[in-house]
Formats: sequence, structure tokens, C-alpha cells
Amino acid sequence: RVTAREFTLLVLGFSALTIALTWPQIIRLDSVADLGDPLFSIWRIAWISHQLPRHPLALFDTNQFYPEPLTLTYSDSLVVPGLMSAPFFWMGDHPVVIYNLLLLSGFVLSGVAMFLLVRALTGRVDTALIGGAIFALYPYRYEHYSHLELEMTMWMPLALLGLHRTLASGRLRDGLATGFAFALQTLSSLYY
Repeated sequence: RVTAREFTLLVLGFSALTIALTWPQIIRLDSVADLGDPLFSIWRIAWISHQLPRHPLALFDTNQFYPEPLTLTYSDSLVVPGLMSAPFFWMGDHPVVIYNLLLLSGFVLSGVAMFLLVRALTGRVDTALIGGAIFALYPYRYEHYSHLELEMTMWMPLALLGLHRTLASGRLRDGLATGFAFALQTLSSLYY
């Protein structure tokens, strides 16, 4: 189990590490790495925040290729990242800033999640910090810096943690948590 204090320290620590290793992104939150995939990702998460309060049952029926149905499914739909960012769109924050904060949160939350998995498996905080840092900032992330969905890996370690707990305890709630984390990963990035 993780305490609120420990979680806060982990988020702050992995945030500092992410800021240092993605510098100067944090001071350029109003710009994107390129004008291809980031703009497409902004449109997808913005669509989710737009459609949810208006017609949630038609979430996948976008204005892209209208009148074709289910066009959000033509690519990775980013449902969970869209839900994570929707309140910021509703508050009127700038879409590019929202995208960049969501992108960077993928690094941070992936590190925190891997820390939790490694600590549960080894019982060691030092090993968990190293494992979390490696998972949060491994070079593959920089090769795909423009692909929001490929930065959303935080649910995989949690699914594995749930699976380990399920196998060890046989409890239904651990099995359900595993399935929930797996579903969150699938709805964050179909590639994984």
C-alpha cells in the first residue's frame, strides 16, 4: 500500500526527473514537437471533452469523415487520456498546454506505477526508484515523443501488480483490479 504522503513524494520526484530530462518542454507548453501526430492527438482528446457533455452515446461518431459513424475508432481513440484531460478543456485551458501536460504526465505516472510494481516484487525502495526511473525515461519514449498514446504506459505495471496479487491471494477484488488496469491501458493505448 502507498500512503498519500509517499504518493505525493513519488509524483514530485518523478516530475522533477521528467522536467530535467525533457527540458525545455516545461517552459514551452504552448508548442508541440511537430505538426503531425501531436495536433491529431489534441483533436482526439478535445473531441472527447467536447462530446461527453453533449452526446456521450455518440462519443465515437466524430466530425471527421462525417456522416460516417464510429470514426474515432479509425485510430487509437485515447479514451482514458481524453477523460483525464476533459476537465481542463471545460475550464478553458489552452489545448496545446493540456496536451503537453498530459504527455509529460505519462512519463511521471509511468514511473510511479513501475515504482509500485518493483517495490511490491522486491520489497526494496532503492530498486523500485531505479526501476521507476528507467521505465519513466527509457530512450524509446524519446523516439516516440510525438505519440501521446505511446507515452501512456502507466497502467501496464498496475495490471502486472494486480496479476501478481491475484495469483498470490486468489481474491476476486485483485482479479477485478487487474482487469480494470488492463482495460485502462487498452483505452489509453491500443498499441500496447
